[in-house]
Amino acid sequence: MNKKGFTLVEILVFIAIFTLVSIAIFNVFSFSQIFYSEKTIQSELLQNGRVILERITREIRQGEAIVTQLPQVPDNPENQPLPEIEFQDGHTPSPYEYLDSDYYYIRYYFSSSTNELFRQYKVYCFDPCESCNNYFRWDDTRLEGEETIHTHGCVLEEKIIGEYVKDLNFWGNGLINVSLTLKNRDQELNFQTKIFGRNF
Repeated sequence: MNKKGFTLVEILVFIAIFTLVSIAIFNVFSFSQIFYSEKTIQSELLQNGRVILERITREIRQGEAIVTQLPQVPDNPENQPLPEIEFQDGHTPSPYEYLDSDYYYIRYYFSSSTNELFRQYKVYCFDPCESCNNYFRWDDTRLEGEETIHTHGCVLEEKIIGEYVKDLNFWGNGLINVSLTLKNRDQELNFQTKIFGRNF
C-alpha cells in the first residue's frame, strides 16, 4: 500500500509562499491604514482652517475700526506681522446688548503654548472690571488731576475657536492680510486670505 504525503521540499515551498503572501497582505493593509489616517488628518486640518478663516473674515469685514496697529508688510524684520488682531465689533445687536455699551470689541489671538486660537469679546472701562458700569472707546482718556488715565479692556467672554494652530499672522491697513498655518502630527496646511473692511 502506497502512502502519499508532502515532501520536505513541498512543505518548505508552501511555507515560503504563504509567508510572502502574508507579508504582502499585511503591507497593503498597513499602507491603506496609513493613507486613511493621513487623509483624515488632512481633512480635519482643512475643515478647521476654513472654519477659522471664515469666522475671522466675516467679523473683520463688519468691524468698525481696527484697534491693533498692524505692520504694513509681512517681511520687515523691524516690524513683524502680529499673531493677534483686535477690532471694534460691527455686528448688531451685540450678545451683550443689555450692558448698554456703544462699543464692543473682538480680539483673536494665537497661543503658541497650546496651539489654539482664542476669541475674546471685550469692553473698555476706566473703573475696575468687576465694578464697571460705564463703557468707552478703547482709546478714550480722561484727566485725574494732572494724570492722563487710559481705558483698559475687560473680557466678557473667551472661547477656543481653533486647534492645531502652528502659526497665525496679521498685517496690512485697510486690506488686512491673514496667514494661517495648521499642523497635526506630520501633516501641515497653509492658508492665506485678504480681508477688505467695509467700515474702516
